[in-house]
Amino acid sequence: MPETSNDKNVTTKARFLGKQWDVVRKIKAAKALKPDILILSRKEQDLVAKDFRDKGWAARYLWGPLNLMYEKFLLNRLTGVTNIPQVIGLEDYNCLLISRIDGEEIKKHSAPISADYFDKLLQIADKLHARGVLHLDLGHKSNIMVDKNGAPAIIDFNSSLYLPPNAFFRPLIRLLAKVDKYAILRLKIRFRPQDSNPAEKKRIENFLRLRKFWIFDKLLRKLTNFISEY
Repeated sequence: MPETSNDKNVTTKARFLGKQWDVVRKIKAAKALKPDILILSRKEQDLVAKDFRDKGWAARYLWGPLNLMYEKFLLNRLTGVTNIPQVIGLEDYNCLLISRIDGEEIKKHSAPISADYFDKLLQIADKLHARGVLHLDLGHKSNIMVDKNGAPAIIDFNSSLYLPPNAFFRPLIRLLAKVDKYAILRLKIRFRPQDSNPAEKKRIENFLRLRKFWIFDKLLRKLTNFISEY
């Protein structure tokens, strides 16, 4: 979910996919290269619209279409994986509609996290990796959800990486998958410390030490920082 300049609960009408929807919430992005987020509702169906149409020309004609087409490509690779958004359609090349996860961010979840939550979260991550998708931003707690049933969900794939899951790329996928898995382990230590053991904490310490020398991580951080400036 992008950083916002305001977060308004509204009840206006708008047309998407040829139908009239209630816009129950609009999150206006503060950054020029981040989409506005609209929460839409119609006949007990809720959608999320990622919308660049009110942004500047660089976002509308360059970054926005590329960003949304890439996320659409990734999500289509993950069709059928439960507890991640599914592609509903495109309003145009600047507006992607996806299914809404009915829940809240893990950092805003006030009820206790279930004991098997992080095991299930790792299972979702394994399914992503099996299809060649590496999220790479699971350390950002706004990308981890707790759905209405208390189960984990993963959102926001626009900074993820796809590698064909073939024999050539599989070793690299296994290596980069550790970024996602260690991010989940860090969240487990944060939110379920009673289930974390000293060995897991030591693994995290070692991973963070090694990551300082990992050129891919440095490049990824520079790219993320550059994008976040806009």
